[in-house]
Amino acid sequence: MRPLNQAKILYILLSAIFIFAIYCAYAYDLPKWFPFNEKNALTEWQEKIFKGKVLYTVKPDDPTGYLKAQSKGACSGLIYKIKFNAQQLPMISWQWKINQFPGKNKAEPATASSSGWLEKDDYAARVYVIFPSWNFMNIRSLEYIWDETLAEGTIVTSPYSANIKLIVVQSGKNGTSDWVAEERNIAEDYKMAFGKGSSLSVGAIALMTDADNTISTAEAEYKDIKVGYKK
Repeated sequence: MRPLNQAKILYILLSAIFIFAIYCAYAYDLPKWFPFNEKNALTEWQEKIFKGKVLYTVKPDDPTGYLKAQSKGACSGLIYKIKFNAQQLPMISWQWKINQFPGKNKAEPATASSSGWLEKDDYAARVYVIFPSWNFMNIRSLEYIWDETLAEGTIVTSPYSANIKLIVVQSGKNGTSDWVAEERNIAEDYKMAFGKGSSLSVGAIALMTDADNTISTAEAEYKDIKVGYKK
């Protein structure tokens, strides 16, 4: 197994701290919807790069617009600062489509106990919910993923931090040619992943398509992201 990608660890943790330091100054109209129907739709998103740049392109020609992500051995993500309480407004929804999965070794499924777990921490599509904290060690994140092999509903801990929990919401290649709609209760998912939460204050959401560990190619599309509402 190659050494842990320290840049990725610092990115996740330091970005969350930065978000927490500034998000209190902003007011947000909730629920927040991201249609990606204008070419400048990424103006308020921040790109964080840890190994090469993923190509994120807004495609406004679709009736609702969508975001296309293409990674060629790269790892970078998009972060949107937003403030809401997930106990009061617990829902997040989105649609996604996988065009190409990263090139993992299918002979050994990606589990936290298997060898090569770090190398398998590449996913064609990830949706993050970040929970900042004044205490550096208490920053936490839920990471919704689409994986080829892990069963739907599986929850695993990131190889980079125990405070990052990955939840498999889609599994396998079936249906990858079509848009798949997701809706998750953030508060319930947090309880499943971490146990009982405290205030569950969200400081940001993020998107990422990456293929840096496998040095391969991954491609996905995202649209109709909506966050901060009741079911």
